[in-house]
Amino acid sequence: MNKPIIILLTAALLFNISGVGKATIAQLTSPAEFIYPTTTIDFDDGSNLTVANTRYLDLGIEFSRDDGYGVVLYEEQFTTSPPNVLATVKTSPTGPPWVMHLNASFSSPTFELGAFFGNDQGYGYTATTLSIFDLHNVPSGSVTVLTNNNNRTDQFIGLRSDVPFYSARFENNGTWLSVSLDDMIFTVPEPATVLLLGLGGFALLRKRREE
Repeated sequence: MNKPIIILLTAALLFNISGVGKATIAQLTSPAEFIYPTTTIDFDDGSNLTVANTRYLDLGIEFSRDDGYGVVLYEEQFTTSPPNVLATVKTSPTGPPWVMHLNASFSSPTFELGAFFGNDQGYGYTATTLSIFDLHNVPSGSVTVLTNNNNRTDQFIGLRSDVPFYSARFENNGTWLSVSLDDMIFTVPEPATVLLLGLGGFALLRKRREE
């Protein structure tokens, strides 16, 4: 096996290992704190109750609930970008119930994620937690933001991880009230950036051996 191939395989192995287990998490308090190129979804590209689970696959993200039912676009006047939010609401009198969580899966290694949240109107709901998971669905870290209890989708929750994550979960505490998110923003670094992150450990190891 020639030397360039060995280097690339070693880098890939180091990159894979870096994505396993606990990560160092930085809490982000606004979209202005993101450092990588971003993708933002405002959820205003469909009508009320449009199922959005696979609607944004071309952007590298898929949404889900634990029970397998639809995550929908939902009309909401008091949000950062009307008319819609992304929500886990009850969509009909005889349909599936609301749930207090929303999952996001990414098709590429991701390092930053955030969104504005709301629907905070009591019923024991006092905080939202954003958790991230590595390629093997092992928890990597989380951040929690307390609600301001104004029933508007206007508070930001976000994080940056020093190792890639492949899925995330937004979850409300308490005993009631669905997840409501708007203007979700996430970053998938360009290939050159990902390669540099993966090569970091290898480069450091090589430098030490040459000293």
